[in-house]
Amino acid sequence: MDLEVVHARSNKHLVTVTDQLETNTVGDLKRAIACKKPKYRDVNRQELRLEPKGKALKDEVVLKTLGLNTGAMLYFKDRGMQIGWTTVFLAEYAGPLFVYLWFYRRPWLAYGDVGGEPAAEVVHIAAACWVFHYAKRILETLFIHRFSNATMPITNLLKNCRNI
Repeated sequence: MDLEVVHARSNKHLVTVTDQLETNTVGDLKRAIACKKPKYRDVNRQELRLEPKGKALKDEVVLKTLGLNTGAMLYFKDRGMQIGWTTVFLAEYAGPLFVYLWFYRRPWLAYGDVGGEPAAEVVHIAAACWVFHYAKRILETLFIHRFSNATMPITNLLKNCRNI
């Protein structure tokens, strides 16, 4: 089965994929596109659709179940550079952890000259609680969490880190 893959927005030809078996999946098709187009070698960056504005096809779907024939057209969307969800969560949690500790160790950055007065006991307790909270989150991300999606666009990283 030969399939033509075009860009979803412009309908410009991207690639023609030949010799696709009916038992192949959308994931197999993405890997075939990656072999022909090195720019899209990360299959998480690729999104295939049956219609230009339709839903994305899941990687597990078998081509035969889509009713595609030789010469059929699929629409391609480049999702841009991707970043793993584990990295996203580590960045989200490491930021508040290190920024707080930075101001804890150097209070004059936020409060001006404090005159060398020692910090109150409650300040040390608050810092310990803050470190424990975010260290726990980082360890959960590394050893417990499983993410349903492999990646997200890297352009969303700043938005995610800002919302914590």
